[in-house]
Amino acid sequence: MSDDIKNLLDIQDEYIYFEKNSTENKEFKGKTSKFITGTLTYHSSCCENYGIKNENYTVYKNGTKTSRITLPIAGIYPTYLNLKKQRFFYKACNSNFIAKTSIVEENCFISDNTKTKAFIKSAEAQSLKDIANDCYASPITVKRIIYQQGSKSI
Repeated sequence: MSDDIKNLLDIQDEYIYFEKNSTENKEFKGKTSKFITGTLTYHSSCCENYGIKNENYTVYKNGTKTSRITLPIAGIYPTYLNLKKQRFFYKACNSNFIAKTSIVEENCFISDNTKTKAFIKSAEAQSLKDIANDCYASPITVKRIIYQQGSKSI
């Protein structure tokens, strides 16, 4: 089941897991939307804040933090991933950090695939507002994505 959802959403992160019945349709921002719930967890080998190795179980799992990540549309509905990201606590330095994934940048809630879709659509003769409606993002966000992606291309 988990692999089917990953293939459908084009998620390659091996640390994201989906349970049975992890999808549901519900109202969000006045529209019927598809929500998929997944979990991101792994064993941390070091403190991600300071790079100190995890010896004698000094880094331990400390709950989860759920992020709502905007994905490209799956079918006809806006699609969101409610991703439960593993929180870690490092005893030696009393610091916390959250599991990272390749599908979204740190502190961001729009997937890299959605950003790529917005950038590709920018090559078409469409307004920022139309692209934003297609990608379920704000026009300002689309403008920022186009600027950032354009800067990387140079």
